[in-house]
Amino acid sequence: MLQGLFVLLACQLIGEAVAHLLNVPVPGPVIGILVLIAYQAGLDRLAAGRPVQTLERVQAAGDGLLKYLGVMFIPAGVGVAQSYGLILAHGISLIATLVGSTVITLLVTVGVFRLAARLHEEES
Repeated sequence: MLQGLFVLLACQLIGEAVAHLLNVPVPGPVIGILVLIAYQAGLDRLAAGRPVQTLERVQAAGDGLLKYLGVMFIPAGVGVAQSYGLILAHGISLIATLVGSTVITLLVTVGVFRLAARLHEEES
């Protein structure tokens, strides 16, 4: 599990470094995930059918971290509870923003799905 955690943290560090050095508007963890995907794809090709223990260790580390994901939301929940007055003062605008962004997300998702379905039908 320690090797898997090292791989995860190394990929995140590489992603943060790339985002900082290239000054791109993409968060470092997103670049890190892409690095992790490329790393795993490269290991699959190098293994050529042989079992690769690194992938299993990364999965074990990820599963271990996901077990405690709920604990990571506690500080955010405490921050929300401390900002109770601010939430009351701007409650209507917060609700409008949440509802509006949800509707926009649903519409964009449906549009992308319909476009992908149409392109898939044309290929078939």
